[in-house]
Amino acid sequence: MCEAILKQICLKSFWIEFCGKYPNPQTDGIMSSKRYRPIIFVFLTLWSCSSEPEDLNLDPETQTLVDILIDEMHLLSADPLNWEDQELRWLDPLGDKSVVGLGEATHGTAEFFQAKHRIFKYLAENHGYRIFAFEADFGESLFIEEAVQEGNAEAIEDLMLSKMHFWTWKTEEVKALLEWMCTYNQGKAKEDKLHYMGVDCQFNTYHPIMVRQYLANSDAPFQTFADSILMVAETESEQAFDSYNAASFNAYLIKLEALQDSLMAHNDDLETASSEKEFQLHTRILELVRQVSVVRYKTGSTQSFMDSRDLYMAQNTSWLLEYFELEKVVVWAHNYHVSNFESAALGSMGNYLSYQWGDQYVPVGFLFSQGTFTAAGMEGDSYTELGTQALDSIPKTGSLNALMSHTGEDAFSVEIAALANYVAWYNAFENFMEYFFIGSAYNNRPEDYYINFDPDYYQYMIYFDKSTASVLLE
Repeated sequence: MCEAILKQICLKSFWIEFCGKYPNPQTDGIMSSKRYRPIIFVFLTLWSCSSEPEDLNLDPETQTLVDILIDEMHLLSADPLNWEDQELRWLDPLGDKSVVGLGEATHGTAEFFQAKHRIFKYLAENHGYRIFAFEADFGESLFIEEAVQEGNAEAIEDLMLSKMHFWTWKTEEVKALLEWMCTYNQGKAKEDKLHYMGVDCQFNTYHPIMVRQYLANSDAPFQTFADSILMVAETESEQAFDSYNAASFNAYLIKLEALQDSLMAHNDDLETASSEKEFQLHTRILELVRQVSVVRYKTGSTQSFMDSRDLYMAQNTSWLLEYFELEKVVVWAHNYHVSNFESAALGSMGNYLSYQWGDQYVPVGFLFSQGTFTAAGMEGDSYTELGTQALDSIPKTGSLNALMSHTGEDAFSVEIAALANYVAWYNAFENFMEYFFIGSAYNNRPEDYYINFDPDYYQYMIYFDKSTASVLLE
């Protein structure tokens, strides 16, 4: 399967589209963070669908698949924010899980964002979930988390515009979610409040200065040594350590690890000067300095970049459960990241979480058939303006998207394992069924965005027939 996919892609175009340079937050958005696994999720796919149904005369095999899908689906209304609790009872088996991953087939579909808002609200109100972790910078999230804890909804938009790195989350839909979290927290006891946290590791914009300030406030005796290392981390991360070779980068990591050892050696004094939680948090922030350094250094190697990044995002997610004393976590990320994808030495964030948490991790994917979405455009190897893109062609015959569109329903969820229990669906999956999704850029060639689907990737899939572009904050 992997070899077949590799033969279909141009490695030069793949690198330029997904990993060629570090993202400019205003133009590339989460480009680098979406450079998904070149072996399989090569061009981050997205299917197509027209306004005219083409399922009037389905062949018997396809009709059988569609009939089974209709029997197994849980119907949802088209507007996610208006989903009633009764429509979401299919989520109740997730009530005692440790981590739920919520994916997205584009980084710019309003319905996906609104659905994740509504799902988190349901899980928080009915099943005690307290942490919403985003595929967003760890350091930047701490500024927004402070406002969420204070219930300060008025501060959210300014913080989003001034602190967030990626355009993908600077939307009205995410703003509505964060403001709701603020409102929810007003008047709540500390242990009952919701938390917003980032788990990504691509920027050292805030991490070094946060550690530096913590050590200064705690009067740490090794501040001079810390400053020398943290200054390198801050400046060289921005340049992707492009002047470093393997030997010099390894020497830098040894110094960084020595700083981590110094922090741990003085943990009693630092905790006394601050608190146990503050020490734990800043120990983690220093670990983020190291993670970002490795990810930035590896940006020239697509496979190494993705493998390190997804491993670290999984580790950061698991750390949240420990830090918040095993509170349950919902993770917001791209379909690739939340999926249980594994190929040789490669693994997605969801795959690492599955290994650690077993069936306590539940991945939920999202698909759609036609409509608009926000993404950067592409002409050849060059990016064009960020804006509204459109998909108006029918899905690829036999694809999961096409089968879902044949149901004629606006929105629904379905348990993938339930489908795989049917011989017809099992055989369809075994025959290399494909599905479609993209990252933050779209070249207007839908055929470039199909990859093979494996029923082990997701436990549930949520489908919207129509996609509407997310609304970027001004």
